[in-house]
Amino acid sequence: MKVLTAIKNYVNTFTINKNNRGINNMAQVEGTAYWASLTRPNEKFEPMWRLDLAVDDATAKEFAKEGFKLSETNIDGNVIKNIIKFKRKVFKANGDKNQPPMLVDGAKKPLDKIVGNGSKVIVMYKSYDWNYKGKTGKGLDLQAVQVKELVEYTPKEDFEVLESAEGNVDDNIKEDF
Repeated sequence: MKVLTAIKNYVNTFTINKNNRGINNMAQVEGTAYWASLTRPNEKFEPMWRLDLAVDDATAKEFAKEGFKLSETNIDGNVIKNIIKFKRKVFKANGDKNQPPMLVDGAKKPLDKIVGNGSKVIVMYKSYDWNYKGKTGKGLDLQAVQVKELVEYTPKEDFEVLESAEGNVDDNIKEDF
């Protein structure tokens, strides 16, 4: 019950205001989402929740001026520029588990959908400085995402449905024992 109340309180404080600040002075930025892993972590390398956000030129310029790296991504042969990468590792440096980023709809209600490429979102984040093996940089900790226009992810199927029973695995099983 306490967890549910905490989630409701967190969702209710997710606000958009003129000075671009929300919960505990967290910054917010609006754009188009790509490669979002918000309902479950991306585990390709180190497990983390992540989102690539395409922003307009003016916003990209501001992030670059603050020292954040911008990148680009390729979607179906189209190059998308002005990408800002937001991440939140599943585990903290001390081994404790991080809370997943909050995902809400336009009415600030929890959203349990997979955010697909092209969704219009507002990202709430905290910036941080890092230092690792003599290298330094700046990162963006993904705190929450509000979906303004959802393009729900639907996986592409690679196989056609076979009409004949030929090739059916059950028909071709042979006992080897």
